[in-house]
Amino acid sequence: MMDIIICNAVPAYHEAPVSPKLLKENKENIVKALLREPANIHYLIVPKDGWGWDKPEGLTIIEASHKSGFTYGNLFALKKVSEGEKPIPLFRNDAFTVGECMVVSVEELLNAGKKNVYVGGKAENKGFLDFGRITTPAEILASSGVQGNFKAMYFGHPMGIFINETMLNQPMEITTDYIEILNETDCMLDFLLKTADRYGKEACGRCLFGHEGVFQIRMFLTDMTLKKGKISDLDLMLELCHEMQQQSLCEAGVSIANTVVSALEHFKSEIEEHITRKSCKAGVCQKFLTFHILPDLCTGCNECSDVCEDDAILGKKKFIHIIDQDECSGCGDCIDACEEKAIIIAGAVKPKCPKKPIPCKN
Repeated sequence: MMDIIICNAVPAYHEAPVSPKLLKENKENIVKALLREPANIHYLIVPKDGWGWDKPEGLTIIEASHKSGFTYGNLFALKKVSEGEKPIPLFRNDAFTVGECMVVSVEELLNAGKKNVYVGGKAENKGFLDFGRITTPAEILASSGVQGNFKAMYFGHPMGIFINETMLNQPMEITTDYIEILNETDCMLDFLLKTADRYGKEACGRCLFGHEGVFQIRMFLTDMTLKKGKISDLDLMLELCHEMQQQSLCEAGVSIANTVVSALEHFKSEIEEHITRKSCKAGVCQKFLTFHILPDLCTGCNECSDVCEDDAILGKKKFIHIIDQDECSGCGDCIDACEEKAIIIAGAVKPKCPKKPIPCKN
């Protein structure tokens, strides 16, 4: 008989509360299944204020108040919670022997043959969907759909995997609660930075490679979005991630490392373009966007140049104005000032504009 059995119902993603949802829908069956497991003590860990029912006899309910849902996937962290301490990982699941403690999930107690996940992003059919535990991205895409042209599918923590259109028919086991669909309007560098930011907030600070590693990743990615990145940064970041995969104390450090490695494996050319061509194809990264005055619409009224604090707009009355890209800070005041709607923001594709102010046709 086990000394302790722990069931974790804390979701990794607040937008994908799969375990609390299943617990609410199947409370009695889950409690019965948990108590059937032979053990001296049975724990059920739920989100704070996530129980709301009478506590069954023989079951200890622990309400989790820690900010990080990612760490609750670590067995050592769960054991520390059962002892009244913070969920701080010390070993990864594959390196930690629980001994007389067993950890089960809500879905395991339900003996569910399917995996319930939340599909978000550019999916046409957003929300909770059921799939086989072993499935293909093509089946997920068929059920969820995509707005626009499919670019990528991201499998969140603890998987941390990107797939592209060439991998749609590859069978895979789903262990995450969250999947995000990306289309042609998504920038992979921008998405990668936002993902790293999330992992930074989830890091518990226990280990060097998990906490400091994600800090370094965010620094590399931020530089790239600010036009400060170097090609050598990609190799350094990849080397760092390989160390994180081996040295991180918990799955969160491994997961963000997997995410970066996967992104560089399948979308390296798009990320490189931010560095080599100073271009963001998706038109998402603000530093890569430029402001332009359309010559066919400009009336030479001077309204835009009057509000430009950077003195980046050249041209006098009745002359088609142009914007000096080296001086423009991208504040957008000129767009608000132009009643002719002649000023636009451009991404990778730039409009044809005169190189110097020329007289207006009208």
